[in-house]
Amino acid sequence: MTALILIAGHSTRMGRDKSLITRPDGLRQIDHLVAITRAAGLDPLLSMRDDGSPPPLELPLIRDRHPGAGPLAALDAFHISRPGVPVLLIGGDHFLLDEATLGVLLDGRDPARAATAFANRLDGQPEPLCAIFEASAIPQASAWLARGEPRARHFLRSLDPKVLDLPHPAALDNVNTPADLDEAFAKLMHGVVPKTVNLEHPHFSGSFDTLACTIGGLFAELSFSLRLAPETSGFQPALDGQPVPWQQPITAGSSVAFLAASSTR
Repeated sequence: MTALILIAGHSTRMGRDKSLITRPDGLRQIDHLVAITRAAGLDPLLSMRDDGSPPPLELPLIRDRHPGAGPLAALDAFHISRPGVPVLLIGGDHFLLDEATLGVLLDGRDPARAATAFANRLDGQPEPLCAIFEASAIPQASAWLARGEPRARHFLRSLDPKVLDLPHPAALDNVNTPADLDEAFAKLMHGVVPKTVNLEHPHFSGSFDTLACTIGGLFAELSFSLRLAPETSGFQPALDGQPVPWQQPITAGSSVAFLAASSTR
């Protein structure tokens, strides 16, 4: 099966190409993804935007026909390039994705269903950026784009996919900002440990179960859970009553507050 690795984004919030970031193990992110897909028995293929930018390494490549349309644009281009072929779609910013997780997805695949995916660990919804799309489902992505509906999560849910539990709960945590990258690297270096913290936020107060290693990772989890914008600029984090940077580590029982910046002046 083909693994279609998405590296088409502009990485505006990160400020640099995420696929070229060097991981704690010394590999570039794109080289890590290629290595684990090959180890899982998959044939890697790159998906990039059609702006003439060179690929980060020599692999088969397809270019999006719908700029800015995200994963559905990748599925659309894949269908044009390789009609009638199923594909495993992979987000290029899954720094914690590993071969074992891909193996569970491949073993759990049900070709009779339109798609097979993992449940997101925070809301239980199927995740499109590590999912198998069967050949019968992929042309529907083009129809969604034609209707002006590019949202990949909604598209995947419409397919009534087979949904699996993640064997490694943080494997599909994505990385969009420098704070997200600090969190991903902390997990890679120190492991993923469930913990409960005491949390104060304008929209939440109380105990919060988390896999985060850092203040920034905790904020991202909370924002996703509450369906809030993940921007940190309007907040000042505090740990046990003291202002701290976003990369500050947290431990079980920590008391964390995210204070609106206006209230700290």
